[in-house]
Amino acid sequence: MVDRIPRAAVVRVQPGAQRHSRARLARGARRRGRLPPADAILHALQGAPTHLLYVPAPSADSPHSGLLLLWKQQAPAEGITAQLPLLSSSVAGLLSARREATRQLIAHNQFIDLVESVPAGIVLIDGDGVGAVINEHAATLLGCAAGNLRAADLAGPMRALRLRSDNHAELEQAYAAQMGNVNFAATLNWTFGERTFEVDTHPVRGNGEHGRIWLFTDVTADLLMAAELRRLASSDPLTGVPNRRHFEERSAQIIAARKASGHSVAVLMVDVDHFKAINDTHGHPVGDEVLKIVARRCRDALRDRDLFARFGGEEFIALLSAPVIDEVPAAAERLRHAIAAEPITVGGTRIAVSVSVGGAVGEALPGCDATLLEDLMARADEALYRAKADGRNRVKMAV
Repeated sequence: MVDRIPRAAVVRVQPGAQRHSRARLARGARRRGRLPPADAILHALQGAPTHLLYVPAPSADSPHSGLLLLWKQQAPAEGITAQLPLLSSSVAGLLSARREATRQLIAHNQFIDLVESVPAGIVLIDGDGVGAVINEHAATLLGCAAGNLRAADLAGPMRALRLRSDNHAELEQAYAAQMGNVNFAATLNWTFGERTFEVDTHPVRGNGEHGRIWLFTDVTADLLMAAELRRLASSDPLTGVPNRRHFEERSAQIIAARKASGHSVAVLMVDVDHFKAINDTHGHPVGDEVLKIVARRCRDALRDRDLFARFGGEEFIALLSAPVIDEVPAAAERLRHAIAAEPITVGGTRIAVSVSVGGAVGEALPGCDATLLEDLMARADEALYRAKADGRNRVKMAV
């Protein structure tokens, strides 16, 4: 193909010039940068041409394109130029189709590169529901080949993967709404043991007639980080037990649940005796270690269903869920004994530590005052104050 030849004409290549034609064609190819290499032309003709005809075939995207016809020996038939309008139109159509095919191939390859560069599984189903494209991440997850597939070949692996999930019953119910709805969209978590994938499905450009896309993103690390952040937000950083905020929120939920069945609840306030003296004598780092061990011993002395937290400073609090009334003083005594029975050893130093405990019991009855938790905490705190005043290392129950 060449550019800027004003009209079609058969041109005879002079015999004397044939010995220079190869060099001229090569120079012309280098100068214009548009002709095929001269060597390729001469190789195809098995010699130098004797006649040539250029047929302009302009198109909207390439106004100077055309077709170059070469003859090696016999001249073209006379009157061939009369057929040029039809030939020109056909050539222009062929060249435009070739360019469009090239553009589509480039665009397809760029699309595949983009799909494979995304760190997520991608399944793209055509609008006609026949073809599909799947990248390597999704292929590994589904156990099938990557690339262009029939959409029907993906139905089995997709369903098998969903059925292997821990929450497949929930997913089956959610995806039932997709039947008959080409514009269905949803983002759900598929859980497989310790791994979780966020699966987003939606129609392409919001219209199901354009196709459907499925995105599989491994969010395991994100969920673990979120859980750790929630734990840190609800835990005391020193002792690792729940903090006061978490205790109050969770206690309110427990009491609300108890109201439905009319169960009693109890609050125990625990305070380390003479803790300031421990800090002053042994230093704050030792005091911190003492608090950690006190928290651990108290937690071990309670039932798993009981809620235990650090209330602040050297003070701890416990909520006993649905206890028998007579069990509350016994539970408080277990806390006291767990600390006083054995000195706490920190860095080779044995420190005698004791706690005072105050307790209060209340009935979580249907329709009872929403301030029940506040009332129990206030009464338990008063009982704790009496335990301190009576000599410490003892239990007092609110009357």
